Amino acid sequence: MPVMTDRIDIDDPRLGAHRTPMALATEVIQDFITAADLMQQAIYSAQPQAEIDRHRETARALSESYLDLMAEAATHVRALKPD
Repeated sequence: MPVMTDRIDIDDPRLGAHRTPMALATEVIQDFITAADLMQQAIYSAQPQAEIDRHRETARALSESYLDLMAEAATHVRALKPD
């Protein structure tokens, strides 16, 4: 699924292995909020159910992406901890 934002540069050298997924997770949460808002707007304006469902599915996919990115970040942080 394409990301709706282009606010960060994932090639930024300041982003380490654990910071990149965290930065992307922040972007995904912002996109999730946008998708939920678009769903509400579609409901308010009596759009067809298919349009409402499209926004809902986008929001669901974004929430899954957020969880995946948070898990990836935690995995990287765990690898940084000394035993």
